[in-house]
Amino acid sequence: MARKPKKVTLASLKRTAPKWPGLTCISIDKVIGRLEKSVEKKKVLQKKQLKEMTKRLENLRSANESLRESGIYWYEKLKLLLKNR
Repeated sequence: MARKPKKVTLASLKRTAPKWPGLTCISIDKVIGRLEKSVEKKKVLQKKQLKEMTKRLENLRSANESLRESGIYWYEKLKLLLKNR
């Protein structure tokens, strides 16, 4: 006797889904603020400040990559579900 296909639930899909990154707007605002201050005061960006901003931007790059992976994951899952309807 053929087995019934396992029922797919939202909870089961979420368990295997990539994790969502945290909010990134604060980091973006801080980098913009630092750059604006430097321009207003006509100051040269210090190496330490550059390193800090680079770190924040690299974190944003990682968050963006996580969002992209998550979007691909959910798109593929939805495509599969709709195909098996």
